[in-house]
Amino acid sequence: MDDLDRFEQGTHTFSGTVRVWAATTAELITDSGLVLFLDTQGQPPVAPGTRVTVVTRKYRPCHLVTQVAAR
Repeated sequence: MDDLDRFEQGTHTFSGTVRVWAATTAELITDSGLVLFLDTQGQPPVAPGTRVTVVTRKYRPCHLVTQVAAR
């Protein structure tokens, strides 16, 4: 990994319900009750209350969404 890469290696997949989805940020409540703060830059908007699965790359303190699929 490049020393300038602020992302951790690999991806993480989470399923849950969208709490808030704004232009560049979102909150997802996972099925296990964890609240994730997401960077959604470049992703299409998702309505609050929608169940989704997101694939993310982690960087502190949030996750960058790289893929979204409605469930």
